Amino acid sequence: MLTSPESILAVETLLSLPLILLGLSHIFQKQMWVDFFSDLAAKGHPGVVWRTFMLELWPAMLIVVFHQDWSWPGIVVTAYGHILLAKVAVSLLYPPLGLKSLEQADRSGPVGFYLAGAALIVIGAHCGGRSLLTI
Repeated sequence: MLTSPESILAVETLLSLPLILLGLSHIFQKQMWVDFFSDLAAKGHPGVVWRTFMLELWPAMLIVVFHQDWSWPGIVVTAYGHILLAKVAVSLLYPPLGLKSLEQADRSGPVGFYLAGAALIVIGAHCGGRSLLTI
């Protein structure tokens, strides 16, 4: 692991804006996300690979490698990264479960994206707030 106070700050600064933007998009464009994930689910295993590599692997790796802050409040981001990496591992090692996750968009509809969006905004705001306090 390459964790240092500087790398923790860099990860939080880097993730803040994209997480907030994705979160707002999940809330205000819920149907777009339902359609997107439904389309990925229709692709089957290639959809799982696409979602996993393009949306989840990179932030998970960035956090797990460079953000190992196990004290409050940094643990929020560290835990998110480890949970995301676990999701990546499950999706890649057992694709039927990753596909079931994608199919959840059709079953839950927009409500799930509202909740995910709220969580992304909270984590992004947490990152941004810590970044601003350190500057």
